[in-house]
Amino acid sequence: MVFAANEPHENVQTKQTSGPWPQGDTNMSITVYSKPRCPQCDATYRALDKQGVSYERIDVTQDPESLAFIKGLGYQQAPVVVAGEDHWSGFRPDRIKAVAAAGAPLALQA
Repeated sequence: MVFAANEPHENVQTKQTSGPWPQGDTNMSITVYSKPRCPQCDATYRALDKQGVSYERIDVTQDPESLAFIKGLGYQQAPVVVAGEDHWSGFRPDRIKAVAAAGAPLALQA
């Protein structure tokens, strides 16, 4: 399986379908496709949390349709972040900051 639990995360891929993001795009949904025990996934969650961005987590080891979706986008490693019509693979703090600056929906504070 491509997304093995201890798989190294080398050769980070980036694919951009559009961008930069429109300013104030509060309808942009953010989804992080990840797997267990994934350091880059954890770093991505922390960075999104730090920016206060709302996102959905999907564990591709438990969701075959989601795994097929990200493979269909051409990705072979986790995490894969889909932000609106843009997507990338790996821990990308620059992209996370850009999404936050574009006005992605903010997480509700408890």
